Amino acid sequence: MKYLSVFLLMLFVQVSNAAQCRVDGQQWVDVYNGAITVDVNVYPVQGSGYMIFAGYTLECRYTPGGTTPSNNKDYWRFTNGGLTPGAKFGQHMMGLRIAGVNYPRPVNTSLIIATMVDNYAGVDLNTYMYMYAKGAPGKPIDVRVGDILGTLHFWQTNNTSNPDSNVNVYIRAANDFFFEPSTCTINNNVPIVVDFGMVEPLAIGESPGSSLFQKTTRLDYACPDSDIDSAITITLKGNGAGFNSNVLATSNPDLGVGLMRGGVLVRPNGFFMTSIASSAGSDDVTFSLVRKPGSLPAAGPFTSSATLVMGVP
Repeated sequence: MKYLSVFLLMLFVQVSNAAQCRVDGQQWVDVYNGAITVDVNVYPVQGSGYMIFAGYTLECRYTPGGTTPSNNKDYWRFTNGGLTPGAKFGQHMMGLRIAGVNYPRPVNTSLIIATMVDNYAGVDLNTYMYMYAKGAPGKPIDVRVGDILGTLHFWQTNNTSNPDSNVNVYIRAANDFFFEPSTCTINNNVPIVVDFGMVEPLAIGESPGSSLFQKTTRLDYACPDSDIDSAITITLKGNGAGFNSNVLATSNPDLGVGLMRGGVLVRPNGFFMTSIASSAGSDDVTFSLVRKPGSLPAAGPFTSSATLVMGVP
């Protein structure tokens, strides 16, 4: 009876860990009791009327055992609509992009997403969440590390005597990202390049308003939907300088860049209010180079980066 108990325990473990998954070639993790949580670095990719949450590779495989390799196979299909969006996406139209094809939610397809052979090899699920983008400005979405982006619902069958089972894959953000789910643009999505040229370190001001080195840039706003009259927000996403959190950090620790609109400083992760009429609008903003008080910045090139995001109040 003792040997029978050990055998049953081994059988139970084999069924519970019927698959393994990994992200970006990292360590394999067991799918335990029909669920697994994977941490992924995600960024939204603009498509034609939608945004894809990509940036990672999710692989799963048949769990190797004492008989590996063998002809045993698992088959994964979607079930229960395929996707449950995370709390921050619940009010938006979502779907799954599978092998380059968009399937709106609920995903009712009999397509086999993955065939996993008992041969140690992983299978790229090649499946990503996507969100339909509106042609009018919307509320920005602020994703934080640890947020559940969504849950993928699979139905696992096989060519063995093992029972069929549900597998839930929880997609959890491993990075922060901030975006606005619309096809509205700032400067037609062309990067804004600000070049201060050659500057004399001691001539750089210690505050944005007093700096001699400033560059003014026009921001043009446009939305594809017609006749939109709306208040909008422009958010500056970026890291604050170590010596002054109200200006953007640069690769030189003694230098920062301030953004001003109408003479008012917009701090990193802050915003200013403006508007569009008939789906368009514009503003002039000024980028101002500043130095750490009392410092003599080292000579040489420096860089800084930030993102401007359109939203609604």
